[in-house]
Amino acid sequence: MTGNQLATALLLVLLMGMVGAVLTFTRGATRRWLYPLIWSCAILSISSWTMHGRFQTIAIDTDKNDLTPTRPKARAQRPFHVHEFVHYYLGAKYFRELGYLGLYDCIALADAEIADESRIPAKASGWIRDLDDVLTDKPYTRALADCTTAHRNRFTSARWSGFKQDIREISRLVDDGAWPTIVFDAGFNPPPSLIVISTAVTNLIPIRSGTTETYLLATSIDLLLLVVCFVVLRRAFGRTIALVAVIYFGSTFISHYTWNGGSVLRFTWFVEVLCGCAMLKLGRWRTAAVLLALASCDRLFPAAFAAFAMVPVAFRALRSPADRLILRRFGVAYVATVAGLVALSLVVFGPGTWGTFLARIGRHGDIYYVMHIGLKKVITFRDWVPSKNFHGHEGLARFRDWNLQLRATWVSMRPLVLPLQAALTAGALWATARRRPHEAAMLGGVLFMFAFNLPANYYYVIVTPVPALLLRAAATTRDPALRLRNLAAFGAFNLFWMFTFVANQVHGDGIVFNFYICCAFGLFLLAWMVAWVERRTVDELRAYWRSRSRRPGEGPGGGAKDAAGEPAKTEGGVSS
Repeated sequence: MTGNQLATALLLVLLMGMVGAVLTFTRGATRRWLYPLIWSCAILSISSWTMHGRFQTIAIDTDKNDLTPTRPKARAQRPFHVHEFVHYYLGAKYFRELGYLGLYDCIALADAEIADESRIPAKASGWIRDLDDVLTDKPYTRALADCTTAHRNRFTSARWSGFKQDIREISRLVDDGAWPTIVFDAGFNPPPSLIVISTAVTNLIPIRSGTTETYLLATSIDLLLLVVCFVVLRRAFGRTIALVAVIYFGSTFISHYTWNGGSVLRFTWFVEVLCGCAMLKLGRWRTAAVLLALASCDRLFPAAFAAFAMVPVAFRALRSPADRLILRRFGVAYVATVAGLVALSLVVFGPGTWGTFLARIGRHGDIYYVMHIGLKKVITFRDWVPSKNFHGHEGLARFRDWNLQLRATWVSMRPLVLPLQAALTAGALWATARRRPHEAAMLGGVLFMFAFNLPANYYYVIVTPVPALLLRAAATTRDPALRLRNLAAFGAFNLFWMFTFVANQVHGDGIVFNFYICCAFGLFLLAWMVAWVERRTVDELRAYWRSRSRRPGEGPGGGAKDAAGEPAKTEGGVSS
């Protein structure tokens, strides 16, 4: 983020903290005058998120026939993130041929052939990341050989020609120096159940059609989906809550535009989760289940959002046949959607693809990157963890050793970790049992991400609607104590969010300030759970189990009932 973006985000969050207090304790005309301010903040937030419409800076060839390294380039502002686009456009478009392991090797081979044909130096020379084990790399010559032996024969002549042409087109949009870092990233990792959709989309949209920059159609899909998401949120929650969510979405450090903006289908899971929550709010259970199932097929961990959405329904279903019907409808729609997409991916890509994915994602989930957020970062932090240089081939060797040490540390802490995870899960179940399903989905899903996973920081874009939910809970409850608890949790979120803006000023080492962010987020999660915990949840469960444990014919106090179900009377008219 630029300095202006950080300053804007900090100002907007401070302002929203004050607006939230006014919205919580006022009604009527006092609220109405706030709406123009909230609208202005939302517009400014989204403008800042897109760097005021500048998006990313790209380098366009001024002469498409000139391929030399010294060719002139014109700088332009476009929604185009070269790293993200290569992975999520090329990786999806040619997934049948490349699978999960061949992207970098075949980029290197295609680039080498283009270099030979054009008599120019290769752009992707040097070390190439080994996608079979992203903690290692391989020499350039081995990468060329691996593509030739394992992947090149899967391409038809026309498809290989198209792949090389796409490499040429992307090269016309970026500096040549970008390619060595592109093929040293961590690969293309979504599940086949998403790729079966994204491969169809990317094969429909060329990078260029004549003089038309059609790649902008692909990179604009996410922007369109985000607009649709806002409309759905407004329909379900009203304009104020939708606008507050937009403000926090744009005012962010951990998920700002330069992480995933300018890519292809990177916000689909986010839109599906939020629209699913909106459908939960509207009581459209099957639609909600389908949307949350799509999100689960997109990124796996959203399955936790679906599971926790049903916690309050299951709690009510202990006594309510109507809620048992909701559980059944939701479960059938969710399972059918997941099964359908998985089956389709098996038909299109074959069962071996899922085996490769599950093996890789299991290893990928146990890799400690600098800007990932989760309980693992808190538990494994030691004095030897900071001050590392992971750049280049030698840096990757240090990164591997660092990861192996962190893995061993995490395993050694399991006697502490397992009870802690169990306690957090129990707390989440307690806190969500009496909430609305969409609220339960957000709290349970986010806690699962933090406690059981280690997602990249940008996946925490999902928390941007949380302050809006807390504010709504504070403003709508009639219980003064609950109002204050929700407002306190809203304030805790604001403190955490503002801390992410200044954490790098507290400590210049990215490893250290990200550790601080993880700690701050963990504290906010505790404040959120405390705000939503209710004692009567435990009381109702106790009453339910007492009723289940009574012998047939016994009343609430353990005595016998008469034929009408009322406590039996003695001759003196006193309950027995």
